[in-house]
Amino acid sequence: MTEATGGHAGRALFAGLTTLDIVQSVERPPGSNEKVAALDFLVVAGGPAANAAVAFAHCGGAPLLVTALPEHALTAPVLADLAACGVEVHTAASYDGPPVTASIMVTRATGDRAIVSPSGVATQANPEPTDLPSLEGIGAVLVDGYFRAISLPLAAAARERGIPVIADIGSHKAHTDEVAAACDIAVVSDDYAPPGTDGTPDAVVAHLESLGVSRVVITRGGSGVLWAARGALGEVEVSPVPVADTLGAGDFFHGAFTHRIATLGLDDARLADDIAYASRVAGASLGSFGTRAWLAHGPAA
Repeated sequence: MTEATGGHAGRALFAGLTTLDIVQSVERPPGSNEKVAALDFLVVAGGPAANAAVAFAHCGGAPLLVTALPEHALTAPVLADLAACGVEVHTAASYDGPPVTASIMVTRATGDRAIVSPSGVATQANPEPTDLPSLEGIGAVLVDGYFRAISLPLAAAARERGIPVIADIGSHKAHTDEVAAACDIAVVSDDYAPPGTDGTPDAVVAHLESLGVSRVVITRGGSGVLWAARGALGEVEVSPVPVADTLGAGDFFHGAFTHRIATLGLDDARLADDIAYASRVAGASLGSFGTRAWLAHGPAA
């Protein structure tokens, strides 16, 4: 069965985490009590929802990022970076202290990354929103599992209006099932292994379908993307590309995938094509250091 819903708006809402990312390129990560010199560095906004919104804008869409940010001096560069990337920000809630900050080292030779961030704190934080935006003109909604008091009401409102909801699920956390159950499509990484399963694709799909998720996309890096939609199964191959930095590639996949859904609608018959497009966009981000240099090039066709 094929279902076509949503779309034709060129606008999407991204609900979830926004961080301040301090990213440094190194020959290798330092050992214990060792200092290494950075070859390059940048300070940018990050977080799954924020980076997905950046990719959505890069693809030609108009993203609205709904998030929680504190009243703090370090929030200003986060907002400035997102504005420069074409992302409109709606700060629906606040919290104390500086913005959630990630320290990231990228190994130049391999593109592998090492990340230190208070992700556990960010996962547990659930500030109540003071106001939530209208969904008027929104073609799709993506939620990343953070700030559930913001994302879950927006997901519920979207589904009531027939707007497709996409969940970005990297790994299983305490509230992952609750978030997954609120969506139409779950995009999960191959690190996702729900409790009580062996993490194999069949087990992952079965678990998510038991929560009411009707479509599952499993990203596996350079090994291709698996998908399941109401009994239909498939695989999309990924073309090999030079890898300088893997940081943010999954988020950019989600943003590009959301762009296809927001502009063309949710159609099971086109799911493989949507995945292929998102993979090309994410692949373009791998060829340069950091999460912004790749934006200088046009989006994938």
